Amino acid sequence: MPADSHGLIPVATPDVHRRRRQQILAAHPEVRRLFGPNRWTFVLMAVLVAAQFALAWQVRTWHAWQVFAIAYCGGAYLSAALFALIHDASHGLVFSGAARNRLAAIFANLPLVFWSAMPFFRYHGAHHARFGDYRWDVGVPTRAEAEWVGNVGWRKALWLAAFPLFQGLRVGKYPAATGYWDRWMVLNAALQALASVWVGLAFGGMALLYLLLSMMFTMGLHPLGSRVVQEHFVVRSGQESNDFIGWANALECYFGLHAEHHDFMRIPWNRLPRLRRLAAEFYEGEAAFGSRAGLMLDFIFNPRWSLRDNIVRIEARSDETG
Repeated sequence: MPADSHGLIPVATPDVHRRRRQQILAAHPEVRRLFGPNRWTFVLMAVLVAAQFALAWQVRTWHAWQVFAIAYCGGAYLSAALFALIHDASHGLVFSGAARNRLAAIFANLPLVFWSAMPFFRYHGAHHARFGDYRWDVGVPTRAEAEWVGNVGWRKALWLAAFPLFQGLRVGKYPAATGYWDRWMVLNAALQALASVWVGLAFGGMALLYLLLSMMFTMGLHPLGSRVVQEHFVVRSGQESNDFIGWANALECYFGLHAEHHDFMRIPWNRLPRLRRLAAEFYEGEAAFGSRAGLMLDFIFNPRWSLRDNIVRIEARSDETG
């Protein structure tokens, strides 16, 4: 595909997920039975929150290198699962009712050190409703970001390592239609600050370091961090979302089944594999990744990978269905 003047890939076609959603429902109307909240998700949230705080207590007397190792090998996966369940809550898939889903997300946020649940709620809806729209979709890199990183190996590694910072800078292009600090944002920030201070005072610095590293590895220079490459980089013409189908997908609460999620946002995480099986003919021919570590290394060292491999949708639509 030809790039625009800033290196990103312009497309004028409608969101491909809307078309495939209609085709799947026509071929498999039984897919509708997968729609709706899964209250057991909150039980899993509670288990993961308890596990992270228990591990933080366990490592309070460990050496820094030991904390680093356990956060990299274990804590990052627990944090990734919590992020995945916060994502489900943002789609109303934990409870019925917006308020209960927000409270569930704020609860799941507690071991993640910084408040992120309500900021995610604020920006993620536009990612679906205006998929590929340069201003509204913070999944699309800024043009300056894409141009600077390009396909240079060390810059791609730095971009992965500091991805939360780069994504934070992207919100500057987001049209601020409403005030940022509503009551939910204040509640999220206040409770998160209390939780992090409590861990630091009650458990100690190593415990807080464990939680911080676990969160950072989930979105940084770690196999899990390759998710930001896997999801929407253009790896095949006409395919705008990609899947991770490796065995570790279950550890991430099937966050890797991203094309299926964009097709049906009303299907919770645990039912996405069933969607993939029911509509196998729509997904089996799509490009997908079997190894997060392999993707991370290939992205960094292979010059064919560039941050410019992201689409910008021309005249993106703002409605969301399905």
